[in-house]
Amino acid sequence: MDDKRFDALITRLEGVARDNPGGYRRSVLAVTLLGFAVLGFVILYALGPMLLLGAFGVAVVLTGGKALFLLLKLGKLVLVLLIPAWVMIKSSVQLLFMRFPRPGGRVLTREEAPALFSRLDALQSAQNGPPIHHVMVDGELNAAIMQHPRFGLFGWEENYLVLGLPLLQLLTEEEALSVIGHEYGHISGLHGRLAAFVYRMRTTWGNMQQLSSAWKDWGSRTVARLFQWYAPYFNAYTFVMARQNEYEADRAGAEAGGAQNAANALMRIGIIGHFEQEEFWPAVHRKIADQPEPIANRSAMLQELVRQKLDAAGRQRYLAEACAEQTGHLDTHPALKDRLAAFGVEANDAAASRLLPVVKNAAETWLGDSLPVLQQQMDREWQESARKYWSERHQHLAECRQGLQALADKEMLTNDERWERIQFRRELEEDYDPVPELDELLARAPEYADALYRRGTALLEREDEAGIKDLEKLMQQDPEAIMPASEAAWRFYRERDPERAEEYRQRWLVRSEYEDRLQAESRTLPADATLAPHDLEAETVEQISAIVREYGRHVKRAWLLRRLFKADPSRHDYVLAFETKGRAYNEKVQEAVHELATQPYPVRCFIVC
Repeated sequence: MDDKRFDALITRLEGVARDNPGGYRRSVLAVTLLGFAVLGFVILYALGPMLLLGAFGVAVVLTGGKALFLLLKLGKLVLVLLIPAWVMIKSSVQLLFMRFPRPGGRVLTREEAPALFSRLDALQSAQNGPPIHHVMVDGELNAAIMQHPRFGLFGWEENYLVLGLPLLQLLTEEEALSVIGHEYGHISGLHGRLAAFVYRMRTTWGNMQQLSSAWKDWGSRTVARLFQWYAPYFNAYTFVMARQNEYEADRAGAEAGGAQNAANALMRIGIIGHFEQEEFWPAVHRKIADQPEPIANRSAMLQELVRQKLDAAGRQRYLAEACAEQTGHLDTHPALKDRLAAFGVEANDAAASRLLPVVKNAAETWLGDSLPVLQQQMDREWQESARKYWSERHQHLAECRQGLQALADKEMLTNDERWERIQFRRELEEDYDPVPELDELLARAPEYADALYRRGTALLEREDEAGIKDLEKLMQQDPEAIMPASEAAWRFYRERDPERAEEYRQRWLVRSEYEDRLQAESRTLPADATLAPHDLEAETVEQISAIVREYGRHVKRAWLLRRLFKADPSRHDYVLAFETKGRAYNEKVQEAVHELATQPYPVRCFIVC
């Protein structure tokens, strides 16, 4: 299902849920039951080959070996069927016992945090919900309840509560408890068993859709296509209920920690989220240029910046930004202002001013002596996860400095060099304003695409509508720029002029659907594909030939063609087809084919063995 159809379906279902709640719930139940029919088919599909194999074994025993004799007489037919039968059995085992990924994080034991587990026990008793089997701590500014099926399609879930240490360090105990109460409310069914059931099924189908996208053998592709077809419909039909469930979960959070604490937690998280993006992460990134290794004190740095910079004026500004966000169709979570309105809380300057810095946070209260150890571990894990990016970025900035110095030593610069200088300065100078240099470059080269996009977006960031003219000119001369330029224009107009914002959103959707059709066509080569002689320069053909000579030790003959796309005959890619010296299923030949297919070709090639 494409984005446009998904969006239209959700819009229609929102109207149904509003005007006919009972009919909407019946639709959700019908779609959910269809999902069980899909799972039933998958189980039968998976068990079928194994049942047939077992039946043949019984037949051999009951006939005193005559069935085996008949099998031997069939000879070549058995050999022809043997490989697909084995693939089907292997796929069946994979389908029935597929393993879902477990939530990440560090396991927290009852002995390490007795105060936390005491509050969790009381919460479970109050909501009469299922047990929390595992409590995990990670380094995110978030909290979540996740259900992990022990036995693939057969379920039997374990419940994981994942708590972000930065979140616990920025909330009071009661505020943090309201966040946990919200998450636990999703599975406890405190405000409706159907809501809890739909929450579990949305998670399950999301996992199945994600895992099945990686299945490549033909024995699993039928099931994968079935999952890819059904999961988006289930997601759309249950989307409205999932959003309603967020309000129900908010009420569960209010019952756990108090309505005012629940509202305060929502506002603090919204404020800190924007503070992170605008203050904390830029401060971290500024250190990359001078430090070859990631910082070792990320947690302490965040808390220190919050204490230093997040005063009443800052809280007011970031709360206003968080409350300006609108509820859309891409996230089941309602916008902050809608959630606060459900509590009867107005998110104004007075509310932000009352959110004084936390004296003793939830992490200190619940984790006690374990907190320093956990904080060091989270910081080390973040260091390791950031090391590769940090090192590459450090090297890149060093190269930018060298490049900028080399350009400074030149008397005359080409247009490309002028663009490079703008890029270098943007990377190195935090307060650099690129517009004057972009004006100069575009005066010399009015069609310079990169400069048009950069000046257009820079002007829009200044709230200068003149940037739209640059983006429109860019989209006219380069259709490839329609999606990024439309998105920039949509962001500019979504609050100022919703009608114009919708126009740009529709342009983005039309182009996205076109790109999706092209990509889908480019991933296959059907029998009716339109092929033509290639039109490549001799130098490019020689580069491809050199790759085939070097890595095609099992290649007997090769062909290079141009493939025209049916979605747009003006667009094309290339097909590199080859015949192997040995059988295609030979292991060494397969390895050679894979190696040949993964080389960096000078043009996009669809590889056909």
